[in-house]
Amino acid sequence: MNLYLIRHSTSEKANAFKKDFERELTSEGRELINRAANGWKKIIPTFDLVLYSPYLRAEQTAKIIGEVYNISDKLSKENNLAAGCSTGMLIDTLSRYDFENIAVVGHQPDLSYHIANLCSKNSLNINFPAAAISKINFSSAVKFSGGKLEFLIPAEAY
Repeated sequence: MNLYLIRHSTSEKANAFKKDFERELTSEGRELINRAANGWKKIIPTFDLVLYSPYLRAEQTAKIIGEVYNISDKLSKENNLAAGCSTGMLIDTLSRYDFENIAVVGHQPDLSYHIANLCSKNSLNINFPAAAISKINFSSAVKFSGGKLEFLIPAEAY
């Protein structure tokens, strides 16, 4: 199985007038994820499923990815993927699906922790910028320390 972890694109700054889960992508963030997803198509033909956090900025990111890949019918909101999601919760969520290529749109620092927990028995220090994508390959089921990190590409690469 191939797991693609994607950080939501650039969003509004936190402020006292809007709840964190209501923060939207900026116009620059929309452009960034659109450009990045179009670049990903050169190395990732499609996703079988795109799961995303219930936060608005993650949903907006997933919808742009769905439009670029023409797979809007393969998007699914997962409440377990909200900010603060543990790697155990991610594994439990993924275990409900039987697909070869699953993308997950989430948040920092969660995504860095997931990579460290899924690909190493030790800690890793990973910079995971907005609209970046990583690929972790598992020869069998998704499990702690069972994955191989194949790449982590910042959006600026496209």
